[in-house]
Formats: sequence, C-alpha cells, structure tokens
Amino acid sequence: MRRLAIALVLVIAAPLTVAAQKLTPGTWTGTVTAPDAGEVSATFDVRVSGDTTSITLKGEFGEFPLADVKVSEDRLTFTFSPGTMVRCTLMLRQDKSYSGDCLDDEGGKGVMVMNPPKPGSPAP
Repeated sequence: MRRLAIALVLVIAAPLTVAAQKLTPGTWTGTVTAPDAGEVSATFDVRVSGDTTSITLKGEFGEFPLADVKVSEDRLTFTFSPGTMVRCTLMLRQDKSYSGDCLDDEGGKGVMVMNPPKPGSPAP
C-alpha cells in the first residue's frame, strides 16, 4: 500500500516539473508596439538563477526592469512601469518566441514580441 502511495505521488508530481519552463538566458530580440505608436525594436536581457528569471527591456524608449516575471508552460507574464503600470501576457509560439498583448492602467493596449537568442550568443 505504501509503495502504491509513493508511486501515485510521483506520477502526480511529474507533470508539475515538466510544466515549468525556463527562458534561455541571453539577449533576446524583438519589438514593442505601444498604444498609438509605431513598432520599435527592442532587446530583452534575460538572466536565470535557479527558479528566478529576471528580464531588462531596452530600446530607444529607455531601459526598464520587468517585475513579477512568471514563466509557465505556454506563457510569460510580467509587469513594468514606463510611467503607468503595464501588464503583459505573452504566449509561447512554436518557434520558441513569445508574442502577446500589454495593457496599461489607462486602457491602452500594446503588443510585444520576444525572439530567443541565436545558439552560441553570449549571455548579458
């Protein structure tokens, strides 16, 4: 009976470890489209330490540390504050990039795309 209980715990816990995704550390490239503005190029410096992922967004609009970064099986969520609080939900695409909407506290909607670093590129 005890072996069965241990086996059930292992079977139940296994999907939890598989479901957690990690971003590839390094410099990701992409675009940011702010509400009522055109698309601009951006880079995303991604660092991973244990279970913690930190990202810094950089572009002609400035440099912003992303907060509350959460990486799950099919999405990446975070917030940042370029003057107003912005909440982003990016969905994982088949090519391992992320794309999605960013909503600000004033009702504005933007779009962000993050493309993973090329193999062999240095980490920030």
